[in-house]
Amino acid sequence: TSRGLMCRDAMKPEWGMLFLMRQTQVQSFWMLNTLIPLDIMFLDEDWKVVGTAANAVPQTTTPRTVGKPSRYVLELNAGEAGRAGLSPGTQARFYPPRGADR
Repeated sequence: TSRGLMCRDAMKPEWGMLFLMRQTQVQSFWMLNTLIPLDIMFLDEDWKVVGTAANAVPQTTTPRTVGKPSRYVLELNAGEAGRAGLSPGTQARFYPPRGADR
């Protein structure tokens, strides 16, 4: 969990990294050694968005949180959450990436 997307210089559009946290609580993420700006989405145990830390600045240790309990955290390229219309209350659904190697 602490490594996340560190040291990557790019991520494909519409891709992300999903974190399955051990318990529901207020989660906090940092951007240490993360080279790309991210939208960090926080979701509850029902997969509803509780908030987004949009356009998190790379290479900082500033805590990114929405101050609300969450169980899952999804990191996307900066701007992807807004383009997809994801906001608090949105029900998330996950599909495997098209053409992904398995």
